[in-house]
Amino acid sequence: MTPEQLEQRVLDLERQVTELRQELKPFRPLASVQDTFGMFVADSEFDEMVRLGREFRDKANSEDE
Repeated sequence: MTPEQLEQRVLDLERQVTELRQELKPFRPLASVQDTFGMFVADSEFDEMVRLGREFRDKANSEDE
């Protein structure tokens, strides 16, 4: 990679980082567990995680019997 190509690559990466930072929501520390209520409303990935967890627990409980 030539110095010019490297310089262009760095400029491109800096631009991408700037764009990504603009898209991020500011981090807000959670003061209490109540701050988490509703965080995953209408989140299909969270719903899938809950379903898989329930499936795992049900299977584990049935094997214990």
